[in-house]
Amino acid sequence: MSIIFRNILFVTFAITFAVDVFLVDSFSTQDIKNESKIIFFDIGQGDATMIDAGGGNQILIDGGDGKMILEKLGKYMPLLDREIELVIMTHPDKDHLGGLVEVLKYYQVAQIIETGIVCETAICQEWDRLVDEKDIPIKYAEFGQRIDLQSVDIKVLYPFENLHDQKVKDDNETSIVLRVDVENNSYLLMGDAGFKVENELIERNISIGAKTLKVAHHGSKNATSNDFLRIVNPEVAVIPVGENRYGHPTQELLNRLKNMSIQFLQTDLSGDLVFE
Repeated sequence: MSIIFRNILFVTFAITFAVDVFLVDSFSTQDIKNESKIIFFDIGQGDATMIDAGGGNQILIDGGDGKMILEKLGKYMPLLDREIELVIMTHPDKDHLGGLVEVLKYYQVAQIIETGIVCETAICQEWDRLVDEKDIPIKYAEFGQRIDLQSVDIKVLYPFENLHDQKVKDDNETSIVLRVDVENNSYLLMGDAGFKVENELIERNISIGAKTLKVAHHGSKNATSNDFLRIVNPEVAVIPVGENRYGHPTQELLNRLKNMSIQFLQTDLSGDLVFE
């Protein structure tokens, strides 16, 4: 089995390369479900999404903050499956990265996608140490990258350029934005990106329409504008949120969704959200 990355450039040619991955072979194929699904974890005030591509292949996007992610993976992954084929870290805020550090300690991770922006916090230093120690291959995200695995197709829509080793003022606005197609369903995952990123996507005429929108930044008032919602035109909005002091999800955001008759689901109220 392999994950295939396709770097589709703004010019007329493409660069294609493959990174081999392998399956844990200590359990039988009867234990492996082939149905693809995407799970938005109820992980508290944090963000963690797992794509089960079938055949024992998983992609984990962020991990919340702390060890709760290990409980979630144990619930949804086969008992003896200790490998995650791909981890995507959208940006290095602790409520996205903290759980991924725990994942590296207890799981074998075949490869990583991240922005590579400069981050000198303690959690970032621990992440870098573990990645180096385990010699995990890293790919730095930029527009046009594409990941194919089983029936799952993932496109990187943002950032528009490689940000490796760049210092930034607001890491939220460097969040990796993903378009995910699973079977006949489409998802737009916004990380913590706000109005600035939304406007850039709109101005560049990037295709962002999707049936399901994972709203940015836990329902912050500074993300998910009316113009953005009109173009995405989702049927469902998922809000990953837990108990917090920020007022997430804000009433401003909920009003925008209600005014457009978009059904919304909160992980703190509904628990893990499984889309099949």
